[in-house]
Amino acid sequence: MDATQWQERITSELAGLRQQEFVIISEPEPSAPEPTGFLARLRSKASRSAAPSRWGQVLCVDDVLYAEFAGTQHIGGTWEASADQHQAVRAAGWLTPDETDPIAPAPAAPHYWRTVPRAEASLVAGLLVDAFRILGADFATLTLKRDQ
Repeated sequence: MDATQWQERITSELAGLRQQEFVIISEPEPSAPEPTGFLARLRSKASRSAAPSRWGQVLCVDDVLYAEFAGTQHIGGTWEASADQHQAVRAAGWLTPDETDPIAPAPAAPHYWRTVPRAEASLVAGLLVDAFRILGADFATLTLKRDQ
């Protein structure tokens, strides 16, 4: 699927969200490298962390869509991005955790975020597609899942 098809699919999924239901769009999570030799015995698998991946999610609460996108190191997140990419994500319409919004409070986690009325689902879909594009995600590898 290309960016246009993803925007149409996300818009459709958001239109059908029920209360407290959310949609997650993500790329495959890279696995952490397996330690070898002596290190393998010293570190438990639970203590290893996977490399960051790009993802976005949208939660429906009442008539509001609450969207988040994986934060870059510019706002305290884990995804590495250039200053130009960070500025482009901001210019696309994403807020940073230190900004306020009249609809809802900012997230506690260092993610880009945005809240919009449910009727503006296509705006949120566009924000997600723009962020994935700006940060260089491969649209062919993205997945979408719906959850509660």
